Amino acid sequence: MKKFGFILLLCAFAVATQATDVRKGNLAFNIVSKRYHIAEATYLPQEESVNLQKAVIPSHFWYKARRYKVSVIGNGAFGGCWKLRYVQIPATVTALGKGAFAWCINLEEIELPEGICVIAEDAFSSCPNLKAVYVPQGHKQRIQDLLPKELRYLVKEKG
Repeated sequence: MKKFGFILLLCAFAVATQATDVRKGNLAFNIVSKRYHIAEATYLPQEESVNLQKAVIPSHFWYKARRYKVSVIGNGAFGGCWKLRYVQIPATVTALGKGAFAWCINLEEIELPEGICVIAEDAFSSCPNLKAVYVPQGHKQRIQDLLPKELRYLVKEKG
């Protein structure tokens, strides 16, 4: 089943050019597969993202009477959110795209789900204040291996 989910994730990236933008509160999403009801969290216009301090990404959302699962934090999704301090990512997310949190200079903490299987190497580039990457118990080593060497010491188990 996990392999099937990963294949769907790759398909989601492949069809991202046909995505539909959806706004939900202070977050934005691209529907990358209407057939499989998959979405990715994506960027907000700069004038809105500049003041974002906390992001709790939902696992699902409703759009046009359909429930979509948030499976990916897209390329550059939160890049340049200078005031962002904390991010909570749901268990449905399996991948963080290139530069997903790049230049979040005030980002201090992030919670990653146990099912995360792809973290782009520069997902956290230029995050000088990152103090902790929280992961579920029993997943520390596996998630450390997904991160660049300079961030591995930040991984802490929750609970």
